[in-house]
Amino acid sequence: MPDQYSRRSFLAGVLTCGTLSAGAIYLLPGGRSLPTIELRLTTGRDPTGARDLLIAMWERANPRTKVRLDIVSSGTLDERVQMLSRAQHGQADIVNLDVIHIPEFARQKLITPIPLADSLELLDPIRRISQVSDDPDRFWAAPFNTDVGMLFSHRRGGGDPEQAPTLRDVLDTVTNQQFVGQLKPSAETSNEAFVINVLEHALSRDGDLLDENGAIEMDTPVNDHLERWQQALHPLRDAIAEQRVALGDDENDSMRIFADRGLTYMRNWPVKYRELQQLERPGANPNEIQLDALPTGILGGQSLALVANSPHEERAREFIAFMTGEPAQKVLAAHGLAPTRRGAYGDANLRALIPHLGKLRGAVGAARPRPIHTNYVAFSKAVRDHVYQLLYEKRELQPEFVTDLRAALA
Repeated sequence: MPDQYSRRSFLAGVLTCGTLSAGAIYLLPGGRSLPTIELRLTTGRDPTGARDLLIAMWERANPRTKVRLDIVSSGTLDERVQMLSRAQHGQADIVNLDVIHIPEFARQKLITPIPLADSLELLDPIRRISQVSDDPDRFWAAPFNTDVGMLFSHRRGGGDPEQAPTLRDVLDTVTNQQFVGQLKPSAETSNEAFVINVLEHALSRDGDLLDENGAIEMDTPVNDHLERWQQALHPLRDAIAEQRVALGDDENDSMRIFADRGLTYMRNWPVKYRELQQLERPGANPNEIQLDALPTGILGGQSLALVANSPHEERAREFIAFMTGEPAQKVLAAHGLAPTRRGAYGDANLRALIPHLGKLRGAVGAARPRPIHTNYVAFSKAVRDHVYQLLYEKRELQPEFVTDLRAALA
């Protein structure tokens, strides 16, 4: 109960501050009242409750600007299709995009660049993803929350190890399926989680397979490039073949396996720490769970983008600014999501509430994005198809793996 009390106390202070900063002017020049409007926000699910809390706070301070949620929930790539349709047909004012889909929406001119206040407060990898290439003061979308893969360790009896484990060391030494990741997709909606896990395992062996912009080598000989991918992924193939690791479907399935079986290690997003706290299972005691950065995690997250030709552009911008400002970022962090702004990581109350907050900032800073490209979907499919065959169908990676990756990003 002390944790809940401290969380409530912290949120009360943040919300008081945020409400003061969210208030709008209700009168137009001449004393005329602002008309009441409804902003249409298309977004995926948020099981943390943070988004709904922020929207409720916004509406209390801005009673003439309501927000209608249009929730699409069927996996990252399916959500992309539905959001594309909403934006193309003028059925949304704001879309909450996975960071990998921002370039595609921008290329199709479905979203409008916006300025961001205090943009230098954004952590560098997050800022780079959304910036307009020829105008660094404008952004295709405002970062709402970020994400990065973390290594969860179950330290029975509590206490930190002398040295934090690495993903590579865990995979090399684990036995009896004491590690679980999102490694066996059972449906199309789980494919992206699989791709992210594959990339993180590869980067744990060869950190230059993706550069800081998520790009791959395009000019080295195909066979040389192929050999690097093979060497980076063979340890994962061997661990699966030897049944030394547990195979989760998606992030939720992996968390259940970790908690129910009391496993030692798990790869997952940081928000799962808060969810583990709420499970109240013997294998999910938060006092015995430690989070550490991967050598190189994959950057995730969502960003709020203004749909082109929205009839409510000005108020949509105000809403986006509120939802992505520092007070809102602190609310997101208190609910377990990874914040985008430096101030949230430096907040003393948050650091007391979230023991791994400093490690999380370091993990975000060292993370690599997936390729920021309009044709990312084809890249993801190539990784999924070729690597799945390597891991589960005993088919070695072929030169077509490299040529398919390069063709997708050409």
